[in-house]
Amino acid sequence: MAIPGLIRNFASTSAIAANRIVAVAPGDFMASQATGVADNALGVTEQGTDNHNRVDVVMDQIAPVELGGDFAGGEWAVSDSDGRAIPFDKALFAEDDTINVVGKVLEAGDAGTIADIHVTPFIIVK
Repeated sequence: MAIPGLIRNFASTSAIAANRIVAVAPGDFMASQATGVADNALGVTEQGTDNHNRVDVVMDQIAPVELGGDFAGGEWAVSDSDGRAIPFDKALFAEDDTINVVGKVLEAGDAGTIADIHVTPFIIVK
């Protein structure tokens, strides 16, 4: 469960799994499941949605996120192709012009683990 902060309800463009990174989608208050570092990170879902409905997005504070890679705890996270958090490693994204970071994972875990992330989206532009 997220620690209360800024949680906003968005319309979803497609199904979004629970505990996934969400990206801004075209339109007013629209969201979609993130599919990589180029997607404009918005926050993290808690419940998700299985169809084109509405979804609550944690936009700051601490929220649970599904890990898509191994974390030692304290690393910055970006989205993988399924909206799961993977560690930001500048060497892996050297060819990307824009990198959207969603926040900092606060605990250790491997792929499939639900871990706390401090949601603080920002963008790196090269």
